[in-house]
Amino acid sequence: MAEESTFSRGYSGGIFEFDGRMGEDTFDEMLLWCSRNKASEITVQSDLPVIAEIGGKIIKITSRSIKVPEVEGVVRYIYGENGPAEIKSGFDLDPSHEIKVSGGGRLRFRVNITGGRSIGGDGIQLSIRTLPEIPLDIRDLGVEQDIIDNFRPQKGMVLVTGPTGSGKSTLLSSGIRMILEQEDANEKMVEFSKPIEFVYDKVEMPSSTVFQSEVGSHLRPRGGSSHDEEGEFGYCVRNALRRKPTIILIGESRDKATIQASVEAALTGHVLYSTMHTIGVAETLRRAVMPFPGDERRAMAIDILDTLRMVVTQILLPREGGGMVGCREYLVFDDDVRRRLIDIDVDDWPKEIRKILEEGNCKGSSMADSARKLLDKGEISEERYRYLSNRHEGDD
Repeated sequence: MAEESTFSRGYSGGIFEFDGRMGEDTFDEMLLWCSRNKASEITVQSDLPVIAEIGGKIIKITSRSIKVPEVEGVVRYIYGENGPAEIKSGFDLDPSHEIKVSGGGRLRFRVNITGGRSIGGDGIQLSIRTLPEIPLDIRDLGVEQDIIDNFRPQKGMVLVTGPTGSGKSTLLSSGIRMILEQEDANEKMVEFSKPIEFVYDKVEMPSSTVFQSEVGSHLRPRGGSSHDEEGEFGYCVRNALRRKPTIILIGESRDKATIQASVEAALTGHVLYSTMHTIGVAETLRRAVMPFPGDERRAMAIDILDTLRMVVTQILLPREGGGMVGCREYLVFDDDVRRRLIDIDVDDWPKEIRKILEEGNCKGSSMADSARKLLDKGEISEERYRYLSNRHEGDD
């Protein structure tokens, strides 16, 4: 199954051996080695050995530390000559990286580059995530049928959420692939991300088209700084509205301007997908309205409720026998759910949403209920299930 190939069940041992300094070729060879060993994340840090997360465990994969000049050389290779200077100026960088594989094909990686303190002085850390060449088939991820059935509403917003490294972008791209592969989909999708993670070049699209723009590189506001992310995504959403898409994908909704622009797009009849760094349906709704001041908050909350069609949160749990398995909380925002929320105070929405999920009279599932199903299938331990259940029962 694709889930097994994505989330390694364990580590077979061994390290990446190389002679001399870590240059461009050696760096790419290391990424190939990590890909073969199903590493989900690789960390290259000044004056430390390279580490990788494989099967849910952190492994040292080089026998020696990588020196500051070597790390700076890798940054120049991935980002450009001005990369180290940008880091020393206090900016972080979010490029993607692609390498060719012998025999055809490419491997893609998402990279974050951040400066900070290292042993003996300033240093740099690269956090690198592997990306599949083609989005995974959603049916191979064990995704609940309710999520699949409601993934493409006629209009409105679908939010896929979770913490860093939870596979939310993987889940979102798999849902998009499912839509694009349909014979009579007739979709025109535009995506704005920073960076572009999943590409759809190898997806068979009988009647659809995709155009992806990297925010700040392919598209940015006139006169705006490339580092001024506040409002960049909002500008991109408004750009999309001039191009008559059927689907708009925003890589991440992280600020007031982006959320507001996304809601405006959804109110005009578009289908909009985005991600948020939140855990749980209730927390997602709370976070979405939080950036707005008192006078605006109720009006924006009503607009969000009017446009929201589904929230899916995914976390990864240690799988019995090794590796990781996805656990999802989700809620379809149908007319019944909206009726229960519309007449109560916005601050009480999270509590009411948790109540809706606990009652079970909805198209949805709490994280604890989803974990129980994983326990019943032998996918997670009793201890892990109890920890997750107690944690969510303790939410206010």
